[in-house]
Amino acid sequence: MKRYRPALTALFLALAGSAYAQQAAPTTGGALIGGVFDALGLRKRPTNEPDFVRESRPAQMDYVPLAPKPESHRKTAAELQSAGASLERAAAENRRRAARVKIPD
Repeated sequence: MKRYRPALTALFLALAGSAYAQQAAPTTGGALIGGVFDALGLRKRPTNEPDFVRESRPAQMDYVPLAPKPESHRKTAAELQSAGASLERAAAENRRRAARVKIPD
């Protein structure tokens, strides 16, 4: 296999060059590889969708977001102070509970 590697590389580059010359420069490496696959006939083209699929879809396919847009609400200084105090109380409670745990020897 090692002695065929240079010949296979040259063949690949020749085919890639011809596929590259057929169209504008690919923007990504994937586009280049796709062009090579097209030139070699290795890529399977998508088939037309069946009639029942085409008829069941609406004419206008609008994008529907799955999650609502987050509201941009800036917290006031008092809200931030309250949240900080709540976190400090929770941390103190966790430290108090951790102090009761006995570590086995």
